[in-house]
Amino acid sequence: MKKVLVWTTLMLVFAAGVAFATQSPSVQGEYIEARSASVYTGACHFGAEFVDGGKEATLVWNIQHGTWNDVSLDGLTVVAIVTAKKNLAIDTETRKSVLYVDTDTTAAQRIALRNMLATKQAEVLGDIVAMQSAPLSFAKEGTRFDVTVGEVLALSANRYPCAACTQPHQIWYQPLAPVQNAIVGKSEVYRYQDTHLAVTWHQGGAVNNVFVGDFSM
Repeated sequence: MKKVLVWTTLMLVFAAGVAFATQSPSVQGEYIEARSASVYTGACHFGAEFVDGGKEATLVWNIQHGTWNDVSLDGLTVVAIVTAKKNLAIDTETRKSVLYVDTDTTAAQRIALRNMLATKQAEVLGDIVAMQSAPLSFAKEGTRFDVTVGEVLALSANRYPCAACTQPHQIWYQPLAPVQNAIVGKSEVYRYQDTHLAVTWHQGGAVNNVFVGDFSM
């Protein structure tokens, strides 16, 4: 009898493990990250930027499909502006962020998005000081991505054609958020200004400061 009970228990544990392992993440899509420091560059350039730069980033989750707390998030995009007192690569203690969603996002979807990011990306975002609705657009054509948030943010990024097109020893950072199939790229237009955070920037030319990949959470 004891052997039967042990065997039954082992089978239940195994079945539960298989079910857990085969469960797919509830939300999936494309991810873009733009930093205020070059992520792909030479050693001297990296060293010069590291101490005083890299304190700001723009994180974009373009959701292709998924639900959170039984709320459909299909086709939505959420943008986070993240800042810290030191380079984000080493500073997880002073991070603050503001979230932006499109004006068409429903109240239930806004709550679900904020809860999802606060749950899954807590260390990445730090203290979420605000969530704002604004006209938000996400467009992709080939390797180019264009993201705008009203008059607040404009980001035009172009990733490299493939992950093997760059020299690995010249990639100095990792994406702030978990991402699959990450490829580095450059932003050709990158500006931000709002009142929620005491930061603003207007990039003058193309900079190798972008990661592009896929996310699931």
